[in-house]
Amino acid sequence: MASKEIKAELGSLAYDGSGINNSPTFNLNHVARFSSLLNPLLEKIIEKCVPDSETNNSDELPDPDEKLDFNNVRVFSEEIIDCVGFLTLVEEQVDAIDDEFPGAKHRFLKAIHQNYKHHRRQILISESVSIKDKESVISTIRQNSDLLLQQVTDSILDNARTDLHGFCLEDVRHSVYLIVCYGFINCKVLEMPNDYS
Repeated sequence: MASKEIKAELGSLAYDGSGINNSPTFNLNHVARFSSLLNPLLEKIIEKCVPDSETNNSDELPDPDEKLDFNNVRVFSEEIIDCVGFLTLVEEQVDAIDDEFPGAKHRFLKAIHQNYKHHRRQILISESVSIKDKESVISTIRQNSDLLLQQVTDSILDNARTDLHGFCLEDVRHSVYLIVCYGFINCKVLEMPNDYS
């Protein structure tokens, strides 16, 4: 099957999510647009999270390639690698919100993790996997890693649509990809290799 060539030209943004080997193409000229979208998306995610004392912050995050391989991410691996270069933009937005509302960064990361755990739980239930059987759990996660990434992305996008109806849907979608990638890099989406050592 021949792959399609997708290009972003003349200040535009191109996306074709159909088929294999099609990934979002980010145009660096759109950093300002992503920046303006990230703030309301991040605030929406933060406001849905109920704070508690639970902390699961690890100072030692695995290499993104190691985590992609460990979780057997096949379809979204390219998108995640492409988004890594934009993560400073997300980090700046999260830090700015956290400066204004202390603790917001923790709530944001927790909300992303809760979203992931919800979809993870649904897959484990549908596959009749016991949470106590770590080998079966990671095997099921690996078989469904791309589906889990898609579900987390779709649920964030669905939550954002009503508040961000004035923005171009593709710009919102790309901003959500950045948020999910940020959650992945910070070990809030998919499994950490160290948890299965």
